[in-house]
Amino acid sequence: MSNKMSASKIAAPYASALLDLAVSTHTVDCITKDVNELLQVFNQNENLVDYLSNPLYSKSSKKNVLLKVTTPLLLSQNTTRFLNILVDRSRVEIFSVIAENFLQQVYDLAEIKIAKVTSAIPLLESQSTTICDQLRKGTGAKDIKMIATVDKTLLGGFQVQIGSNILDYSLKGQLKKLAAKLETTLF
Repeated sequence: MSNKMSASKIAAPYASALLDLAVSTHTVDCITKDVNELLQVFNQNENLVDYLSNPLYSKSSKKNVLLKVTTPLLLSQNTTRFLNILVDRSRVEIFSVIAENFLQQVYDLAEIKIAKVTSAIPLLESQSTTICDQLRKGTGAKDIKMIATVDKTLLGGFQVQIGSNILDYSLKGQLKKLAAKLETTLF
């Protein structure tokens, strides 16, 4: 089993527990904001993740480092306690996976779909709005959170991924379909 899959399996119960806590204490918005801020900190600071992952450092020193790093964020008590539990259970190194799982569960709860849109060139705001509107209608979601990236190898158009579904409106994708069709008709 790959490390990513293993981390995802381990992360799911922690993310669910955090969501249960957030729902039961009516702090979903607050904890979601905390998780988003922490995710940025973890993603931008590889040294922090390396330190927290290192078994040679004591759990108390890891908690102190986390306290120093997170104090400016003004995290809720529940989020701080959750981080400390992760340190105690030697799971803080997979916080990013837990956070992404938690955010996905929050979006599912709020009927928000995450759409990863990859285009050949940066999308204009009006194009992003149109794509979101069409996806909202097509999926029945209350809202669409779009994550836009650029991939010049698409040549033109765009691809949309929602969950495991991929919609390919790229020139590269259309050319591949045409080549496959020609291959089957010629041979």
